[in-house]
Amino acid sequence: MRYVQPLTEEQRELLGKTMKGDASFRARTRAHSLLLSDQGATIHDIAEAYQVHRVTVSAWITHWEQQGAQGLYDQPRSGRPPKLTPDEQELAKHYIKEDPRSLKQVVERLANKTEKRLSK
Repeated sequence: MRYVQPLTEEQRELLGKTMKGDASFRARTRAHSLLLSDQGATIHDIAEAYQVHRVTVSAWITHWEQQGAQGLYDQPRSGRPPKLTPDEQELAKHYIKEDPRSLKQVVERLANKTEKRLSK
């Protein structure tokens, strides 16, 4: 059986704070699973509780042991960067709220405002 390496009181405190108040649901889940492992829960038990594969739980433990608190969070993924800047994204949301049934018009308004062509 594999468990997280014994946690220090400081680590338990950090994981407890993350579990209770972090904005990231995944970080909260991972922090809780590490605390459960420290208390003797098996990887199988944790995987069953969170409805994930046991390999996933094992990876959470490995990331914690290799990266510490940073291992609780998702790393950036590859992919095409967004066409719209954050301000333009907010404008798009505003336009959609104003006219949610006509995305074609929203796209046209954005194109006129930003000079960027987008698909619905």
